[in-house]
Amino acid sequence: MLEFEIAALYYFVAGILNLPAYFDEVPEDMEIPCVFYPSPHQKSGDFSTNTYATTFTLYAKVMDIDNVSAGGKCSQIVHAISGNRYKVPLVDEKGKRTGNNFRIDSMEATKADEGVWQIEISWKRYTRFNEKAATLAREFYFNGTPIAEQIEGGQNAE
Repeated sequence: MLEFEIAALYYFVAGILNLPAYFDEVPEDMEIPCVFYPSPHQKSGDFSTNTYATTFTLYAKVMDIDNVSAGGKCSQIVHAISGNRYKVPLVDEKGKRTGNNFRIDSMEATKADEGVWQIEISWKRYTRFNEKAATLAREFYFNGTPIAEQIEGGQNAE
């Protein structure tokens, strides 16, 4: 599945560099120069009683005939995103901008191999728990204190 942020990054980068793009796997007959967008690493954790945060880290690769060319293209991407206040416009399924953005938390460009530069791009997505899980979490806490503590020391204690 292509994350909607990766689609947004693809369209943002395509507006800067007119390069072929590959997703998930690079074919043997790939064109050079190109950009490769693998599946991102994901780390999930609680954010609030209603939402959880997923941190995505994408290791996009820019490939070209030599290090200088690949590094230059990488630099263009990093500076364009940084210059846009680390915001990338979101797009719909047709590639049209929605008017919303997502924010990049960090980027780092490094040489990965001969003619290959990698951009590590991290961002967070906040998602609401399903209603049943959110209700259980709210019921577990009463006035900011776990219900078990309320029962042990409160008026409901026996």
